Amino acid sequence: MPNTLSAFLTAKDASQLCCLSKAAFAKAVAAGRLPAPLYPAPRAPRWRLSELNAAIDATRALPSEAMAQRQEAKLAPPKKTMA
Repeated sequence: MPNTLSAFLTAKDASQLCCLSKAAFAKAVAAGRLPAPLYPAPRAPRWRLSELNAAIDATRALPSEAMAQRQEAKLAPPKKTMA
């Protein structure tokens, strides 16, 4: 895997960097949680390493924030379902 910040990664390399399967990586891109690819050639999507690292850092929560979110979820009243 290239190690320069201006490197372009294939889908396989980008998904490995994010610790996701290729299918989960594609879903995260489609949902907007990860940056869209660049197409230097037709049918050749590439992602910038710097953009992926920025997206990963932006979605990574601090341990205290993650703990607070879990506590809020536990204390929230259960969602009522229509029966």
